[in-house]
Amino acid sequence: MKKIIGIFLVLVLIASCRNKEPLGPTLKVNILQPLAVSTPSVDFSTGGKVFFTAVFENSAAWTITIKGNGATKVINGVSKEINEGNSSWIGTVDVPPSFIAGSVTAVLSFQIDPLTNNVPFTISAKRIADKLNDVLVTDFTSSPVQNYSATPTAPGNWPSTYPLTVNTNIDYVNPDGNAYELMGDVAPWQGSGSPFVDIVTISPRNSIQNYGTYYPILYTDPSQVYFNIMVYNTGTPVWLEISFFEVEGVVANGTATPDRHLTIKPNWTGWKMVSVKYSDLIPSNAEAAANIQPQKITDIQIVLLSNVKADNPALTATIVRTAFDHITFTHKAPYQP
Repeated sequence: MKKIIGIFLVLVLIASCRNKEPLGPTLKVNILQPLAVSTPSVDFSTGGKVFFTAVFENSAAWTITIKGNGATKVINGVSKEINEGNSSWIGTVDVPPSFIAGSVTAVLSFQIDPLTNNVPFTISAKRIADKLNDVLVTDFTSSPVQNYSATPTAPGNWPSTYPLTVNTNIDYVNPDGNAYELMGDVAPWQGSGSPFVDIVTISPRNSIQNYGTYYPILYTDPSQVYFNIMVYNTGTPVWLEISFFEVEGVVANGTATPDRHLTIKPNWTGWKMVSVKYSDLIPSNAEAAANIQPQKITDIQIVLLSNVKADNPALTATIVRTAFDHITFTHKAPYQP
């Protein structure tokens, strides 16, 4: 009997110790100084930067999410204070599309508290490639390079050498600026007995700003030079073959052999910046393998290919196309959009 009474008392004691409320107080962030931006307008084209400030009563895990024109940048930290040292931003994004000129909003949020705080500001000019180390091939908006073999048929259009090319800047979110190259057909592709769909060639020789015979790449070490291109996956069965011509020009008579090439098969969602070391491009022959000359690139040729064939009814209703933008060479590291 004593044993039963003892067990009963233990159970009563356990029950009385149960806390019907959650353990510990609800965690809150007490903001002493709300989020502020260092400048109401920033010019990223000249190397400008912006930073944020805020002060909290206690250290907290915080996130600043900057959004505008379809672009997003996220800055994270853990501290009692947000300042120039932990929140500076030079206009980059984590993934394309890039920020362009216009209004943006920075939103401050916390892991432990649903509280948010936001501040608007303006980008007066978008970030551009580093003029000292990077070489812009084209951004299809305001570029020192026009298509080598064709003249734009309308403002903002960059037609390729193949008449089926469609050029627009409204089908997909602009990844960088106000226009991009949309390559492919306007109607379902019926196949042509070969994988070839479309082609475009870009040269450093133009009437706007003449780079000269070669793109002005100052670095001869191919392992320190990166080729960068933004590519959009349209979800159609296509791939890109990009050819690089060195020393001899190319394309005027169509007889030159490219020195090296790159194959891109989109398998992602939306836009992606593809960056490849020049030394990792596939050489066309033994001579090209032995003589890699990124400082003597005369032309870049982009070919759109597809496995859609006329004898495949399941695929012949497909409009095969892709889009690309912001082609650039960078030194020592991939381009950061």
